[in-house]
Amino acid sequence: MSGTGRRVTALLAPALFGIAALGASARAQEAEAPGTPAAEEAPAPISIELNKLEAQDGACRAYLVLVNPAGPDITDLKLDLILFNQDQVIERRIAVGLSPLPTGKTTVKLFDIQGQDCGRVGSVLINEVMACSGADGEIPDCTKRIAPTSRVDAKLFK
Repeated sequence: MSGTGRRVTALLAPALFGIAALGASARAQEAEAPGTPAAEEAPAPISIELNKLEAQDGACRAYLVLVNPAGPDITDLKLDLILFNQDQVIERRIAVGLSPLPTGKTTVKLFDIQGQDCGRVGSVLINEVMACSGADGEIPDCTKRIAPTSRVDAKLFK
C-alpha cells in the first residue's frame, strides 16, 4: 500500500470506529428506552398442562391444569384441539371451553372425549384459540402467551 493509502486508512479507521460505536450506543438506548417494544416485558405465560388422561365410561377424560399468573382475569377461553394417535395421524378435532381463568389461581378443567381410547392419544395440538377475553374485551396475544406442557406420554403443543 502506498504512503498516501496508509495515511487515508489511518485517518478513516478511527472515524469508522466512532460511527460504529455511536450506532451501537443508539441501539442500546433504544432497547432500554421506556415504551419501546424491546424494553416492555412480555406478558406472563398462561400455562396449560395436560396432566392426566383416564378411561371413563366409553370416553377419555382429559385433565388440564391452567395457571394465569399475571392476568387479566380470563372470562372466556375456548380452544380448538386436534388429537393425534401415536403415528401422528389425526384421530379427532374437538373444541373445549376452559373458562373462567382467574388471575393468580391454579385451575383444573376436565372434559370427556366420547368414543376416544386414551391409549391411542399420542399428542394434542392447540390448533387455535377460538376465544380469549376478559371483562374489558378480547385479550391480545393470547395464543403467544399459552405455554403448553404435559405430564403424560401424550405431548401437548401449539
